[in-house]
Amino acid sequence: MTESAGTTRRPRGRPSTGVRAAILASALEIISGDGLDQLTTRAVAKRAHTSEASVFYHFGDKVGLLQAAVMAGLGPLKALDPAAVTGALDQPPVETLAVITAALEQFFNHAMPVIATIQSDASLRRAFAERLVEGDLGPHRGVQLLADYLRAMVTRGVVRADVDCDAVAMLVVGGCFLAAWQRAMSGDTGDGKLPELRRIVEALGVLLAPDVLETERSASVGDRAGRRRQAGGGETSPAAAPRRSR
Repeated sequence: MTESAGTTRRPRGRPSTGVRAAILASALEIISGDGLDQLTTRAVAKRAHTSEASVFYHFGDKVGLLQAAVMAGLGPLKALDPAAVTGALDQPPVETLAVITAALEQFFNHAMPVIATIQSDASLRRAFAERLVEGDLGPHRGVQLLADYLRAMVTRGVVRADVDCDAVAMLVVGGCFLAAWQRAMSGDTGDGKLPELRRIVEALGVLLAPDVLETERSASVGDRAGRRRQAGGGETSPAAAPRRSR
């Protein structure tokens, strides 16, 4: 059968680019404005100006859509300079910690409404938890990222050697989460009731810094050893030292 004049056939195959982003944006709008009861694949498709089949094509089901909605907030963390978070970048830890905590806070600000939606439905919560376990996803990934950075800083000698990096990382990530939760629950009325993350980072900088006396003592020992080597042309041991004539 020939196609009648003026009729546009819908292209087959993969949906056009931009549809996935439109679906995600629509889902987040419904979550923030209308709540879980209104979050249906049909409602999302209608708001995104696409078909319900496209929702299933890109995300599989409602749980997959919510998982993608949470993961969409990882942009600030993915944008972090790898040289900075691995400790290869030569900059003070306070500066790097400030960048990491800002990215974590942005992620939690984005994810908080979605997380609240998931927690409000028992079956959805169980299904979402299974997906997280399968993909090894969750807050522990942020803790690992920060702990690995702190360990690199310990190796470089700019963070105290006796620091429990995993515990410190959990405290920092927990602070970022709490700040986002306060904002989600109280809005602008909650501003100023918690310390700013900048203050937390500055306090950490003081607490994590190596002991000044210990650092100076190590440097002094190194300097003395270097001067001895320069004066004697190498290391001097008791066995190699010349004996005094009697």
